[in-house]
Amino acid sequence: MLYETQRAEVAKTALDLLTTGLVVNTSGNVSTRIGEHVVITPSGRDYKSLRPRDIAVVDLKGNVIDGEMLPSSETPLHMSVYESSPELGAIVHAHSLYATAVSTVFDQLPTIHYQMVELGGAVPVAPYRTFGSDELAEVTSQALLGRSAVIMKNHGTLTTADTLDRALGRCVTLEWCSRLYLTALAAGSPNILSADQMALAKKQMESLDQKRQAFDEGSCV
Repeated sequence: MLYETQRAEVAKTALDLLTTGLVVNTSGNVSTRIGEHVVITPSGRDYKSLRPRDIAVVDLKGNVIDGEMLPSSETPLHMSVYESSPELGAIVHAHSLYATAVSTVFDQLPTIHYQMVELGGAVPVAPYRTFGSDELAEVTSQALLGRSAVIMKNHGTLTTADTLDRALGRCVTLEWCSRLYLTALAAGSPNILSADQMALAKKQMESLDQKRQAFDEGSCV
């Protein structure tokens, strides 16, 4: 079976989406890219019973290479994002409650918290288009350029990264920041971090990453 390890990882990430409450039923989808192929969740299948062989393998045009089930209805969306950003390794698409609520009211999620550095700053809301359509793929991949997260109006979220774990982590961060923003709005007028404040936060994060890496390398000596 092609890419058994990666297919198992995709199945696990899909289950994580369900158990963390980022999706309900069979909504959302997950993929990872391996060279000229993409491993992606199947369409309309129970995540609790997914097996590695249920996960589809497609080429970069969405043609099925291996797998026993129809790939996700959002395969065109994943293909468009990978085409726009060839360096990406993983995509997580969720129908999380608070981020989707944000999409119905606002045109972006502003920088309510410094953790949004990981998302590329303020997260845009892409225009509504029918799910599974080429039109949705186009507007979403365009809105995502230069960022690692986008919200789709009246639909859900999409986060990207080099690995599935990191893409899932960004999905969790996006949902938490969306909940924080809506909670703050209910209480009053939220303070939004400026571009300079976000730049300083990014610099601090990069410095800490370097220190952790140096410490880890030193502890192995």
